[in-house]
Amino acid sequence: VRRRTTDDGRRRAARGGIESYNHRMVMALEKDDEHGGRTHDATVMGGGRGDDDDDDDRRAGARRMMLARTKTQKKTQKKTQTTTQTTTKIPTRLNGAQARTREYCWATRVSGEVCGERSEPGSSLPYCATHRARGDEAFKIVAHPTLDGKILVATRDVPRGYKTVYWGERKSWRECGRAGRDHAMNFRSGGGVIDPTPCGVSSQLQFMSNPGPNEVVNNRSTNVCFGDTRCPKGTIVGREFMLCRAVKKDEQLTQWYGAEWFHSRGIVRLDTGTAEHPAPRKRVKTHDARVEHGAVAAVALKECTNVSHRRRPRSSS
Repeated sequence: VRRRTTDDGRRRAARGGIESYNHRMVMALEKDDEHGGRTHDATVMGGGRGDDDDDDDRRAGARRMMLARTKTQKKTQKKTQTTTQTTTKIPTRLNGAQARTREYCWATRVSGEVCGERSEPGSSLPYCATHRARGDEAFKIVAHPTLDGKILVATRDVPRGYKTVYWGERKSWRECGRAGRDHAMNFRSGGGVIDPTPCGVSSQLQFMSNPGPNEVVNNRSTNVCFGDTRCPKGTIVGREFMLCRAVKKDEQLTQWYGAEWFHSRGIVRLDTGTAEHPAPRKRVKTHDARVEHGAVAAVALKECTNVSHRRRPRSSS
């Protein structure tokens, strides 16, 4: 804001400078015309040739110089205004619907139309009563065809930067129970966790799948939270998520659970993408000579590599 104000002041000063310069030039020319006119009259009356030609040339040159300089300054000023308008225009998602305050609903309908209704009174979430009960219509919950569980997919093409909210009841970790701990999400520091399981299918983000070894995430959490740590336990709170990749229709939403989540439960990570509901894939890297060199070095060094944290015990010979 301070920089914008400074730029506006500079532009006003530049406009004022141009107007002041033009005014001074006009006054000087008028004064020169009066002086030249008197000189011309005196010369004519005297019957001799004065400095009229020189004065006319000087005035004409001054006029041309003033017009050229004014035209150049106007072009520069117009170009500066156009550049400023281009740089200060901030692209917003959904025509700025999700850039508003939390007083308006962030959800969209299946057609892509923004809801725009007032948020539910007494709720800290940016959703109206209808979409808090049914969820964002840009997504739907379906059963995975091969793996046990449900997944969250897009009902239409969703752009990158689209905001969603992972919401549920604020609880402590111990109060979540076994089912709640599988879906619990960190809240503010010292504020416990978010348990979405009591909210059912309306809290859609709890059904996001974890990407497999050959897949990547497309939805990430931010540091923006909805609700306060001082609110009573059981109050509905949430945490903002934002798409880091554009999601096509029927594509899965993926979120990184963390390596400890799988290790503590003894679950092996598998690719979750299917033909009907694909998941974002990793980029296939081209062959790199350094990889081959590293493999040869590992074979040569054997026990001295960093493949294991422990070296093999030396043979007693």
